[in-house]
Amino acid sequence: MSYTKGIMPRYIGYKCTDYEYALNTVSPEYGGGFEIWRMLAPGMPRKHFYPRQGKSPHDGAVKDGKLITVRDANTLYTECAILWSEIPDVKKAIDRGDKIKFSARINDDGAGAACMELARERSVSKKNSRAFHPDWKEHWANEIEFGVEKSLIQ
Repeated sequence: MSYTKGIMPRYIGYKCTDYEYALNTVSPEYGGGFEIWRMLAPGMPRKHFYPRQGKSPHDGAVKDGKLITVRDANTLYTECAILWSEIPDVKKAIDRGDKIKFSARINDDGAGAACMELARERSVSKKNSRAFHPDWKEHWANEIEFGVEKSLIQ
């Protein structure tokens, strides 16, 4: 159940995301490169990764993912690959032919604090602070559905 008992579903902020990853460029002073940081996964407590918060076995960077970000003038390109073993519930849903929901939030620090969310102002979505981290910012619910044709799965 993604809503509080006794409150109309989706009336207040609600859980709409199972997996969340931060795609980061690592500062040269910390070794440079890129990292895929796991923010949320099934069985992982929702938190903000402050030092005072307890650790969970799911915390940390994704070991076998690939990420690259390139800036060309005013355009930021990001490519990311996450193994199915990292998102097994998504793989199972696709194998069954079920639809999945996907959203993305892109922060571009090089463009004056610009931010884009895939679900922003779409008719199927609504404001939902629990869609992404941090909870205290405006976000849009992860309600955009995608499907995969069986012929592509084989």
